[in-house]
Order: sequence, then structure tokens, then C-alpha cells
Amino acid sequence: MTEPRVRLTSGLLRRAAIVSAQFLLVVVALWALTAIVKHLSYVVIPVLVALLLTALLEPIVSWLVRHRWPRSLAVLAALIVGLVVVGGIVTFMVLSIVDAYDELRLRVLESVAQLQNWLNESPFQASGGLLDRVQQWLSGNQQAVISQAVGAFSTISAFVVGLVVAIVLFVMFLYDAPKLWSFMLLPWRPRTREIVDDAGRRAYRGVVLYVRVTALVAFIDALGIGIGLAIVGVPLTVPLAALVFLGGFVPYVGAVASGVLAVVVTLVSNGFVAALIITGVVLGVQQLEGQVLQPVLQGNFSRLHPAVVLVALIIGGAEGGIAGILFAVPVLAAAKGAVLAIAEHRQEPDAGEAGTGETAQQE
Repeated sequence: MTEPRVRLTSGLLRRAAIVSAQFLLVVVALWALTAIVKHLSYVVIPVLVALLLTALLEPIVSWLVRHRWPRSLAVLAALIVGLVVVGGIVTFMVLSIVDAYDELRLRVLESVAQLQNWLNESPFQASGGLLDRVQQWLSGNQQAVISQAVGAFSTISAFVVGLVVAIVLFVMFLYDAPKLWSFMLLPWRPRTREIVDDAGRRAYRGVVLYVRVTALVAFIDALGIGIGLAIVGVPLTVPLAALVFLGGFVPYVGAVASGVLAVVVTLVSNGFVAALIITGVVLGVQQLEGQVLQPVLQGNFSRLHPAVVLVALIIGGAEGGIAGILFAVPVLAAAKGAVLAIAEHRQEPDAGEAGTGETAQQE
């Protein structure tokens, strides 16, 4: 009785040790990969941006190629469409901000005056010299403000360089994606190459589906909230709607942040009742998004559990900042597609094993 128990215990311990060692290897590999990505962020981020843009605009190229357009002209047309759309949105936002600046400034000054009156008449008896103290602080900390401005300028310069690199890579991906992918598959053995090819295609499919569905849902959110802001008469309706659209690419967190910003601007510019109305509009649109649009459009393939998404956002934000938050969910969608493909191939019998089994049955 003792020997079987000892063997069972030793077998369990051996298996637990193997699983623990494998888990530690995976953790170390992920840590090393994260360190490499952070060290090469100026390369990795433009590549990821180019992949997302490719996933978004590749249908235009495919449609034009199917209609007998040369691929170079199809890529050029897709690039022009993307630049026109983005440039038009940015231009419209800037013009809207300029047009509404005077009105918004007057409303903000009125709100600040009302707030100061309330503070002076409240039990707190706050002094009216708050703005004077702010100005004194700025005067005494000019060097810090200047250094922050210089840091912001360097960040903007790095952003512009990364954007140019992303656009160049985006054009290359659209034009030569099949050749690039075939080149990356060359080092693998035939059987492994088939698995890697399927995993890569499934990962790209997951990213494509995520980007397209997210863009459509974000557009519907921005349209609904923008209509509500326009009906109420809130200044900066178009810029706020554009921020809602951009916030839609950060699941949960972005929608909440952009909705809160819309409510705050409405409160400052139009008052408490209008802010309550916009709060109802934001909640209604977000409920429509979460309960109807995303389940119907995404399906089961790219649907990710909210807990997994939130954990990915936290890890991405902690390790990569804003870029980590933006790319956490697309990377997660790609990983899900690749893992599903590899799991399916592991369940398939190997060609050699299948042939051996058939020979044994014939004998």
C-alpha cells in the first residue's frame, strides 16, 4: 500500500514541477518580450499603427484590385481617402473650436464668476484671490513651466517622426503584404510553416474584425452623442463628438472619459439641466453600444470578456502608457486568434501518425 502512494505522490510532484517550470519560462519570456518592446518602442509603435491602418483600409485596396485597378493605384487611392478623411476631420475640428471659442470663453467666465460668488457666500468663505494666487504661482515657477513646454515639444517631435514612419510602413504593408508574409514564413519547416501561417492569418483576422467593429461602433456613439449635444446647443459639439469617436478605441475607459468630458463641458457652458440631459444621452448611447451593437457585430470570434479586457488595459497602461492602452486590446484580439488556430492544429492528427494508423488497420 505504501509503494503505490509513494509513486503517486512522486508522479504528482514531478508533474507539478514540470508545469511550474513551464509557467516560469512563459513568465520570463513575456517579461523579456515586454522589455524589448519598451526598449524599441519607437519602432514597435509605428509598426502597430501601420498594421491597424492596414486592417482598416485594406478592404478598399482589395475592392479596387478586384475591379482591375493596378495595386499601386489602389494603394494610392486608399492612402488619399485616409488622408482626406483624417485631414477633413481635423480641419473641421479646428474650425469649430475657433468659431466657438468666443462664446465658450464668455460662458466659462460666467460660470467661474458664479462659482466665485457661491464660494464667497458659502460657509467655507473662500477668498476671491484664487486666480491671483494661481498667477503668482505661474510667475514664481516660470522655469518649470518652460521646461515642461520643452519636454512637450520633444514629445511632439517624436510623435511626428513616428507618424511619418507609420505612414511609410502602412503603404508598404498595403502594397507588399503577401510578399512580406511569405518571406517571414520561409525559415519554418513545412508542417510548422502551415501552423504559423494559419495562426498569423487568424491573428490578423482578429485585429481586422476588432478595428472595423470598433470604428463602426465609435462612429455610432459619436453620432448619437453629437446629435444630443447639437440639440441642447452645446459649444464645441463637433470636437466633443470627435473625442467620443477617438475614445471608442479604448474599451470602457475611453467611452466613460469622453462621456464625462461632454457632460462637464455642457455643465460649464449650458447649466445643470442641460448636463443632466446629456448624461442621459451618453448613458443611453453607451447602453445601446454594449448591449446591442458590439454583441451583434463582433460575434463570438473576437468577443473578449470584459475582465480580460480591463486587465489588458491595466497592464498596457502600466507598461506602455497611452500607447499600451491603445494597443492592448488589438494585441489581445490577435493573440486570441493565434491561440485558437494553434489549438485546432494540435487537435489534428499528424500526417505520419495518420499514415501509421491506416497501415496498422490494413494489416
